[in-house]
Amino acid sequence: MPAYPYPIVTPAHRSVLLLLLWTVSLLDACDSSVQDVRLAVQDFRFDPQEVRLHAARPIRLVVVNEGREPHEFTGPFLTDPRVRLLAAEPADVRGQGTVKIAPGRPLRLTFLAPAGTYLFRCKIRGHAGMAGMMIVD
Repeated sequence: MPAYPYPIVTPAHRSVLLLLLWTVSLLDACDSSVQDVRLAVQDFRFDPQEVRLHAARPIRLVVVNEGREPHEFTGPFLTDPRVRLLAAEPADVRGQGTVKIAPGRPLRLTFLAPAGTYLFRCKIRGHAGMAGMMIVD
């Protein structure tokens, strides 16, 4: 029997390869659909104050304290059970409702949120005007 120069691919191998290709294509599609949002926390405002997003796509939110003072970031999406938190830095964000952000430090969240309007604000006394909203449709 002559040597066959190519490896033999059985139907089982073909199924595994197709499954791997399908999985990689799904992961690639998910990564490209992430919505990146950067909020700058400045003394004493958020920039931008309003963000519009899509409900069917993951949201990667980075909140950076560019001010000279510590701030807090709070919003109902931090505790809402309908919001699916995919990643967070710091890791113990879920359930807190409020996250302290030191000057020069970021808060990073990746999540899926249902359609709605999500208000966010700084709860530190004297920072009452610091507020904004995410509109997810």
